[in-house]
Amino acid sequence: MDYKTRNEYLQERHTARLGEHAVILLHGLCGSVLELGTIPKALKKINCTVVVMNIPHYSAALVEPGLTPNWIDWCAAVESKVLRLKEEFKTVSICGLSMGATLALAVAARSTELLSIVLLSPVLYYDGWSIPWYHKLMRIPYWFGYRNWLYKESDPYGIKNTDMRRRVASALKKDGVAAVGATAIPARQLWAAQKLMRFVRQTLPLVSANTLIIHSIDDETASPKNAELILQDIRSEVRKIIWLGDCYHIITVDNEREIVTNEAIQFLKRNIGAHGNDLSLRDLAHSSALKDRRGRTE
Repeated sequence: MDYKTRNEYLQERHTARLGEHAVILLHGLCGSVLELGTIPKALKKINCTVVVMNIPHYSAALVEPGLTPNWIDWCAAVESKVLRLKEEFKTVSICGLSMGATLALAVAARSTELLSIVLLSPVLYYDGWSIPWYHKLMRIPYWFGYRNWLYKESDPYGIKNTDMRRRVASALKKDGVAAVGATAIPARQLWAAQKLMRFVRQTLPLVSANTLIIHSIDDETASPKNAELILQDIRSEVRKIIWLGDCYHIITVDNEREIVTNEAIQFLKRNIGAHGNDLSLRDLAHSSALKDRRGRTE
């Protein structure tokens, strides 16, 4: 077996062990996969493996009252998942919504293993038009040890579509969780989220994964400034932003949800395709170099 044939054999064995492509989905703070709308189903249609993460002290089902979460643990959980997935799949990407998009940025700043990230309504500051003026003052009681209060979700629940808003309000009242997340967010989770946002604002220049941002110009939770800062400071070779004009914060279930799903899926498909082409070109170049070198020495 000559050198080139042996390389091809080893590459074939390695490829056989690998799957194709995995996409991690990150919902918002104290939320669930319901927030991602039709994105999981659309990813499966393009043969991506969908990895829904439930993170301790972050996901709605795993929030334990009275325990103070650490945003670094949230990052570590996702980073560990990325490393394990890289052993099975050719590429790993992340699609995150709201604080899930912020968490995706934190992981991308700390890891070089990601092919791409899709940021849906990312949050660097709680500065949308529905955020009360006294929001920043909420940290004062926290500093003084009063930490058992809750921030309750209220109308418009991040949704512009009135019919969907009524259904969400009904689901929150009945089950405590809906497509917009939980009915209330504990102060301890909000405190950890503030620290996560601060870290991301400081480390945006470390992000190099190809990035798509989709943000509403009428986002009531995070103003367009959030998306603009990300686009300005990241160092991704491929970076794109799409502005929406007919929805609020939870863009995955609002009026323009089909646009959101289609754009996210197309971006991930293009990156996966480009990655495959790059691998083929590198392999071809490597094989040619081997053939040339062997030709000179034989």
